[in-house]
Amino acid sequence: EPGAPIGAHAFALHLERCLGRTPLHVPGTGDDGPLRRIAWCTGAAAGSIDLAIAAGCDAYVTGEASEPAVHAAREAGVHFYAAGHHATERGGVQALGAHLAAHFGLAFRFVDIPNPV
Repeated sequence: EPGAPIGAHAFALHLERCLGRTPLHVPGTGDDGPLRRIAWCTGAAAGSIDLAIAAGCDAYVTGEASEPAVHAAREAGVHFYAAGHHATERGGVQALGAHLAAHFGLAFRFVDIPNPV
């Protein structure tokens, strides 16, 4: 149900379905309790986890993982998900292209070149 809290494991599966890539999930807590506040910063934004922690988030999603981010998440009890730089950014690029095409009457084509990183 949209807007309803989701468990940490179910959210990892949701990310996999939406992004077409299995995310790295580092549990921040020992439970699979509901996630009520999730922060998302695409690409290489592991270093921004402190902002998610300060905002009281239960989970943080980004593209790339870093060892300091993993430890910060564990220490703060925040679930950390890294789903790939490419996978987390392609939706925004497509949305921007569609918006510019509609607003300015431009032709746009998204060329998806998969990247495993």
